[in-house]
Amino acid sequence: MRNQLARVTLGAFFSVASAVAQEPATSTGLLQLGGSTAVNELSSGISGGGSSHFEDTLALRYSERSLEQGDNRYTLPQLFRQHHGEFMDRYERYDPAIELRARLMPNQRVSDEPGSFDMLGYDFDFEAAMVVTTEAYIKFGIYHYGRHYNTSSTFGERNNPGISNGGIVTEDNIGDETLTAAGVRFGLGWFLSPNLLLELETNPGLYSDLEDSPNHKDFDFPSSALFTYRPVDNFFFKFGLRYSQVYEDAPWLPYLGFSWELVEGLRLDVLAPEYIELSMWPSASTSFAFGAEVSGAQYRVRSTSETGKQSDNVQVQEVIAYLGMTHRFTDQLSLRARGGLVLAGEYELTTGAEGFDPSEGALDQGFYADFTLGIDW
Repeated sequence: MRNQLARVTLGAFFSVASAVAQEPATSTGLLQLGGSTAVNELSSGISGGGSSHFEDTLALRYSERSLEQGDNRYTLPQLFRQHHGEFMDRYERYDPAIELRARLMPNQRVSDEPGSFDMLGYDFDFEAAMVVTTEAYIKFGIYHYGRHYNTSSTFGERNNPGISNGGIVTEDNIGDETLTAAGVRFGLGWFLSPNLLLELETNPGLYSDLEDSPNHKDFDFPSSALFTYRPVDNFFFKFGLRYSQVYEDAPWLPYLGFSWELVEGLRLDVLAPEYIELSMWPSASTSFAFGAEVSGAQYRVRSTSETGKQSDNVQVQEVIAYLGMTHRFTDQLSLRARGGLVLAGEYELTTGAEGFDPSEGALDQGFYADFTLGIDW
């Protein structure tokens, strides 16, 4: 099920992270998210309209108390902020540290398959960062992406009469199914020069229907290496490589894209093969966006029959276009709502039973919506 080269990526990541962590630093100070009084002031209205949670967590200003006491010591986070603060504020879209998201795809069909399904997604994503040198930081976190498919009674019946050649009764449709992706995140950001950032990330996790004890075929290691280069103040060119199972026949794909602040409060973010988004921030707290993105994964599913336990892979992929709005109620709390269309995608669904003919093909166009609660420190 899984590409063995992903394990090489995981090993390479830890090797580089270990080397960077041993780099000598001018201060012993470390920044932990939510652990510094210097984080309390938030500059929400930066040029470009919105920022990643690095703006919140790496905002390195002296507290009033430190100034009153004449404390001139430079901490490690303060030095990092002095060297790379503007870069970190502007190089990516606004991304809260904690995201709680619900997704909906109702009445969806797969190619010429009979029946339909409703998909409800429920996601949790947490990511934190800590400065380890004046030129580098590490990221860590956890994630859980759930997909519940509520299928009609006829979904998957095509080419599945219910009787195998050996006379054993088998399933003739695909019933309701819940798929889970859950794991941990490890990342490293390393400034090779003031205008060149290398980000390595690996996300080992379990991708399964959780209907039996997992084995090695249930695990995957989505990973990436991304370079971001800033030739001018308002333009960030991005390139790299990623491994994932979003595209079944092409787990390894190059990254290519850019982030461009067209004018103050208007930016264009492109990262092929994942997303494109045009966003506008008319105020420091509210943004509107138009874009498209590709999502999906490969999961292991199981079935129990008279011949014993059987398993197989299912593949899900959606291409959506959306209109969205993000509102920051406070520096710590935001809400994003998006609505749009499923433009395309590829599905291959099965029960896991031997001899079951998968329901596979392109997705029909249909409605899509999601709502995301964001939390920062």
